[in-house]
Amino acid sequence: MRMSRIVAPLLLAAGVQLLSLGTADAQGFYTLPKDDFIWNWGDAREGERRGVPDIEISGSESFFRCDLTASLRPSSSRTTTEIRDLEMQLRTRMDFIYAVSEAMNYLERGIELDWAMLDCKRQGEDNADAATRAEREDDARAKMLRELERRRERQQRAND
Repeated sequence: MRMSRIVAPLLLAAGVQLLSLGTADAQGFYTLPKDDFIWNWGDAREGERRGVPDIEISGSESFFRCDLTASLRPSSSRTTTEIRDLEMQLRTRMDFIYAVSEAMNYLERGIELDWAMLDCKRQGEDNADAATRAEREDDARAKMLRELERRRERQQRAND
């Protein structure tokens, strides 16, 4: 009898995990809007947003140039360092819009986010030839790798 009280919840938890693994692959693909868009998180409407934003970063993905502005709740336990680390992580992501969406959803679920706005403007079509596009992608990768190396060095110095 006691064993069934332990085994049943474990089996249920394992089943839920298996189901979530099956749906995780489907979440890997997403489609961006065709034109300019603004996504909002939190409860505060634009006129009700108060104070200086805690997070202000810009990034790009595909043909979009985006600006993220967000404010955490006063009850949030995140330190300034943690907020700056989050900004740096988002800034270096090649899938900026997706990463911002995931981060803001996480903060909102944790009741840490007061409000956030991601304002994305579509830039002109890329009419460059394949060699120019490949060079730009290589430059972006190199920039990302340099930033990751700087972060590792800073983390190493902090641990020493």
